[in-house]
Amino acid sequence: MKFKYILPLLIWLIPTIIISLIMFKYDAPLTNAQYIGFAALLISACLTYITGIRLVEKDK
Repeated sequence: MKFKYILPLLIWLIPTIIISLIMFKYDAPLTNAQYIGFAALLISACLTYITGIRLVEKDK
């Protein structure tokens, strides 16, 4: 898989993590269960994106 295919994911992922952590720290602290849910959301989004890219590459 080429880096240029992963770049949009990183462009979405990095600001999402930074902004969310700042909000969670100063505005509304989360419980451990909410942190686990947030991490699961990010991981599932990454897995879905990578799976989609691989399916498109295989379909070519």
